[in-house]
Amino acid sequence: MPRRRGRWLCVGLLGAAACGEPATAPEVKVEAPAPAGTWSHAIVFEGGVGFSAIETPDEVEPGASLELSWRVEGPTEGLVARVGAWPPRAGSRQVALGGLGAPPVEVPVDARASFVEQPLTAQMQVSLPLSTPWHTPQVLVTVELLDGDDRVPATGGPRRHDGVAQLALVDVAKRPTQVVAVSMASPPVLDGRLDEPGWSEATAYPMFHSLDGEPYLERPGTVRWAWDAQALYVGADIRDPDVWSEYQRRDDPLWNQEVFEVFVFGDDRRRDYLELQVSPRGTVFDSRFEHYRKGEPAWNGQWQAAVDLRGTLDDRRDRDEGWSAELSIPWTEICAHTEVSCPVQPGVQLRINAFRFERPHKGPTLGLALSPPRVPDFHAPENAAVLKLGNP
Repeated sequence: MPRRRGRWLCVGLLGAAACGEPATAPEVKVEAPAPAGTWSHAIVFEGGVGFSAIETPDEVEPGASLELSWRVEGPTEGLVARVGAWPPRAGSRQVALGGLGAPPVEVPVDARASFVEQPLTAQMQVSLPLSTPWHTPQVLVTVELLDGDDRVPATGGPRRHDGVAQLALVDVAKRPTQVVAVSMASPPVLDGRLDEPGWSEATAYPMFHSLDGEPYLERPGTVRWAWDAQALYVGADIRDPDVWSEYQRRDDPLWNQEVFEVFVFGDDRRRDYLELQVSPRGTVFDSRFEHYRKGEPAWNGQWQAAVDLRGTLDDRRDRDEGWSAELSIPWTEICAHTEVSCPVQPGVQLRINAFRFERPHKGPTLGLALSPPRVPDFHAPENAAVLKLGNP
């Protein structure tokens, strides 16, 4: 897709229809030079309707409204613009069309997408809500031109196979996941099973690809949080058809295989934090850090972990269901090695994150995160989740 200030960029996400086309589509003139915030491309629809002078902000906040405007040339009477905000991967998905006489193929609507419809006018101004949480670095804005129940396909400019125009890519501010730890009346039994009543009251927060914030729908994982006066509790549930882990000794490099990890940062400074890991075998690794990435793996904390397998460990030939894990982290350890102060009270906030390495029998290794750091570094605390201790 062409970028601002007249530079043309063909982005693979946006489909072959957008590649190699001129920055100015036929019948639509783009003023040059384009002012800051104005996209350099134009879009043409069947019937001679054209969009140009497309203006967007440089960045939008998750949960805020994305303010857009563009100029329309050609007939507008009776036409409606359906404007959508999509995660780029979902909104630009290309679908293989069937043969002659095959039924039409529709791109599935992502749960994070939002839409508004407005009658087409010569000068369009649209306020488009962005859902929250939003972890992908950008939002893709699409436009469908509707004539009653019929879609008027785009024929020039960036577009999908189905004629939906791709208006712009807008950066989204990086904001951490907000989570709540429920107060437990009694500590859970650490057996790896999340079947205590307290866990059923805790929200199961999904994990996303750590770099681009996309969900991992094929093998999803969730994390729950709870607390009492003695400890912070973590419950992870991971779907995995091939559960394996060979390490058996404490402080083995579990991150080289499949593992669930918890970082307790306290705050977003790059110092004074804990890294705790547990493998599907139940082997643990722990380290405390006074400075960024300068840890002490020889340190052994008093925290505890347990796992529950739903399958056969290390048999790469069968098909498993997955595994779950429970962690109990004493507040005394958290307060000794982070900026958190004891005793803790309801309403206290701290920075935490949870990660999972998924290493399929075939295919690349995947890093999943509760709050994606959007950099290849699990130790980065700047976008770690904000955990709030809930009321009893």
